[in-house]
Amino acid sequence: MQQQDYLSSGFPYFRKILIIVCLLAFNALSNSLYGQQRTVTGTVTSADTGETLPGVNILIKGSSTGTATDIDGNYSIQVPSSDAILSFSFIGFEVLEIRAGNNSTIDVALEPELSALTEVVVVGYGTQERAKVTGAISSVSSEQIRALPVPNLASAIQGRAAGVSVTNAGSPGTDPIVRVRGIGTVGNNDPLYVIDGVPAGGLNQINPADIESIEVLKDASAAAIYGSRAANGVVLVTTKKGTQGAARVSVDSYYGTQTAWRQLDLLNRDQYLDFGRDLLENGGDSAPQRFDNLGEFANVETDWQAEMFRSAPIQDHNVAISGGTETVLYNVSVGYFKQEGIMRGTGFERVSFRSNTDFKINDRISIGQTLTLAYSDRDNEPFSGGRSQIEHIVKQVPYIPVRDASRLGGFRSPDRVDGSDPENPVLNAELRTNRQQDFKILGTGYVDVAIYDNLKYKFLVGLDIGLGTQDQYTPRFDAGDFNFQPFASIQQNRSTFVSPLISNQLSYSKTFGDHTIDALAVLEQQTFKQTGLQGSGQNFLTNDVRVLQGVQNQTTSGNETEYALISYIGRINYDYAQKYLISASVRRDGGSRFGPANKWGTFPSLSLGWRMSEEGFMQAVPEISDLKLRASYGETGNDRIGDYVYQGTINSNFFYNFNESLQGGSTISNLANADLRWETTIMRNIGLDLGLFNDRFNLSVEWFDNTTEGMILGVPIPPSLGYDGAPVANVGNVSNKGLEFTAGYRKYTGDFQFSIDGNIGFVNNELTSLGTGNTIFGPGFQGDQMTFTEEGQPIAYFYGWQTDGIFQEGEDSSMQPNASPGDIRFVDTNEDGTIDDADRTNLGHYLPDFTYGLNLSANYKNFDLNMFVQGVQGNEIFNLLRFHTEGMTRLFNAGTQVLDRWSPENPNTDFPRAVSGDPNRNARASSRWIEDGSYLRIKNLSLGYTIPAATLEAFSQGSISNIRVYLSSQNLLTLTDYSGYDPEIAVRTGVDSTLGTGIDYGQFPAARTIMAGLQLTF
Repeated sequence: MQQQDYLSSGFPYFRKILIIVCLLAFNALSNSLYGQQRTVTGTVTSADTGETLPGVNILIKGSSTGTATDIDGNYSIQVPSSDAILSFSFIGFEVLEIRAGNNSTIDVALEPELSALTEVVVVGYGTQERAKVTGAISSVSSEQIRALPVPNLASAIQGRAAGVSVTNAGSPGTDPIVRVRGIGTVGNNDPLYVIDGVPAGGLNQINPADIESIEVLKDASAAAIYGSRAANGVVLVTTKKGTQGAARVSVDSYYGTQTAWRQLDLLNRDQYLDFGRDLLENGGDSAPQRFDNLGEFANVETDWQAEMFRSAPIQDHNVAISGGTETVLYNVSVGYFKQEGIMRGTGFERVSFRSNTDFKINDRISIGQTLTLAYSDRDNEPFSGGRSQIEHIVKQVPYIPVRDASRLGGFRSPDRVDGSDPENPVLNAELRTNRQQDFKILGTGYVDVAIYDNLKYKFLVGLDIGLGTQDQYTPRFDAGDFNFQPFASIQQNRSTFVSPLISNQLSYSKTFGDHTIDALAVLEQQTFKQTGLQGSGQNFLTNDVRVLQGVQNQTTSGNETEYALISYIGRINYDYAQKYLISASVRRDGGSRFGPANKWGTFPSLSLGWRMSEEGFMQAVPEISDLKLRASYGETGNDRIGDYVYQGTINSNFFYNFNESLQGGSTISNLANADLRWETTIMRNIGLDLGLFNDRFNLSVEWFDNTTEGMILGVPIPPSLGYDGAPVANVGNVSNKGLEFTAGYRKYTGDFQFSIDGNIGFVNNELTSLGTGNTIFGPGFQGDQMTFTEEGQPIAYFYGWQTDGIFQEGEDSSMQPNASPGDIRFVDTNEDGTIDDADRTNLGHYLPDFTYGLNLSANYKNFDLNMFVQGVQGNEIFNLLRFHTEGMTRLFNAGTQVLDRWSPENPNTDFPRAVSGDPNRNARASSRWIEDGSYLRIKNLSLGYTIPAATLEAFSQGSISNIRVYLSSQNLLTLTDYSGYDPEIAVRTGVDSTLGTGIDYGQFPAARTIMAGLQLTF
């Protein structure tokens, strides 16, 4: 009891002693920690010039603590201990790491980085230092993409790679057309896209913010390692991975608005009425009944362009977290992109997720994975009546109102009393649904084993899955005599694409003395399976049911195709003292698309390089930091000919009257060709690389000669054989020759820093032989073919008649018996005294004489300016839209140019008379519609401001390491003589992308975009 009282009464005393001891210990520990943590200051300069460097990043290695130098190159940072390592990094200079020790002042001189030499370039199945590259490779970095936001992968290389032509389609979510060094076939000319090592498609599902680098392999030395799929070039896409350090979160977001940068001048209501009367009177017809009394439309004047074009928002938001240790690296991101079209009824939305991780199991084994998940939802432009929306816009009658509540559906279009039948484009945009939804899974997993110090084995599996659904729906409506539908039309198409890849890669690297050898052996297999299911039906009862349930006239059909490719690959690179370079590769592909005797193709390449700058006699010229001469030769293939082409497939779409009843039948409609083989392209390339003044100035020159042999064409057969289609065979040859120049200069010292890079590429295309193949006509219009392909000319040149002025009163028109004064005179090119089909000739080509791009990046203290100028020169456009605005063949609205049409009172004009029926065929395919498509465009312009590091430190207590805000624009200024909506003409939906490119049917124009953005890192 006494003991208990003692403890009870003494406990406060012992508690006080314990508290005092703890406080003393804490104070000692605090003094100890405080003694270790201290402030380090210093100045950072350039080692070669002595100038101070503002904006240098200083980071305590292994943490997120960091700062940056001020405008005078000074810095101050708190270091936790003497063991802390300070990492100094700055664009254009080598990274420098220094242990803090007991120093309170650390001045640093950074060495300029020979960027063009030390840069690591992604090549097929690996990487290589730029100094050792012997092939023609163009690169685009994540910094370039991040500085100037782009909506898709292909747009990121537009104007940035010499010899690479990228033509954007203005409609949101539409794939651009990419051509690498011309066109080598009348078939598929798309390059091969390889994403994280997997040949894959679905480019619009790839978020540009996730891309670390893009490399375009242009010659055989670089591309032949992809063998049978590399004839049109290869685009390698590498997504971002983690780096060592504390977790780093980055936010990249922008929001903007888009508008049409140009609209056409169309006739107003009164001009249209006068024009219509003249057109019909000259054709011997009377004016429509409505012309005499507009009645309810007397006060209506509709601007159809204003009704259809709109200010449309665009937004992009991305969040990424990355970091890692010596054993684990990670990079995870999510993204959301939404773009509404500048025309009603169009838009594109994408949600993406990416996860890339790498694990180091031990000193010899590493594993990792890449994963991209993406969902996209696209509202396609409706095509109804065979016409684009723009065609409906320019043809629509200006006195017709957009809406009419008394009509089923609520819209109005012309009736028979109006004498014209254009559809209401607003109706099409708001009532018709054409929705494409796609889900993409693209992933890889790998195991990397270091068998010996120089011998590594990599096992990689990849999977590309695409799931697509297209829903098309049109409700019952009645907008007029020519624009009505008595039933709801429902159609759904579903597609599934699955492509697994299995790759075994063995690599060996060894340096002994001045000799370095890198060898690679690969065995891989990739298969492709695509299935489709299509269903359609009609509902005569209601507009409320939008699924194929309880509908009439229901039809279903399906399809399935498979393709397999197995490949054996070998490559060896050798260099002597980084002076003499040799690279050789060979790939042997076996593909199921070709006949039994030709299922295998072999694709070799050889390239040589001589770095003259490493020779002793060049040391007397210190201004030259790099001088390299390269040459390569090799063969690549094109297997994109479709599946089962070499076989005599059975067509079941035949019916025969048997016993007074139609019975289904099947037959072989095309002759087979079991000897069908690859299209092969022989590539020759000579290049010169020059670097001056520690590589601040760079110049690269390329000459190339690509010859495609065995182009696949249809072979003529006599009708007596009884087959509908001609067999295909390897009978055509194509030549593409050209020059490419790339130059750049960088200044990364002082308050004002800048870099400027430019490129220009020339290419000449010629079909040198058709063998026994058919001559090839392109798409037709009004009974005329608009492109033609024949020997001695470029593929798909514009084809038609040359014009020679306008017939005047009293002039001889005997060669054109249907001509009258005011009609167009055409040239008798073959001088046979008759104007007929034989007088058609080459009117130009859509391939430009050259393409070019100019990139400017500048920084002054905390401000930055980025500008990207892109253009083409010397190409022609077949402006078929002018047929709709100036054709004057029947009653539609037109452009104001027709106000200057020929008449006896206005004979001195370039525009023919207006005559319904067009007896002289003034509107035929001719040079009248051919225009110069050259343009120069400020593709991107961005002005940004980065908040100073000291301000951020005071504001966020070190939690935020970078904030940049910017204003940006796309297509801000376009200089062109082209009269249409936009000179950047891709290809109309449903038209062959090789034979119909450059024909402007009224394609969706590019938008001018103004946006504001925020880039945040913490």
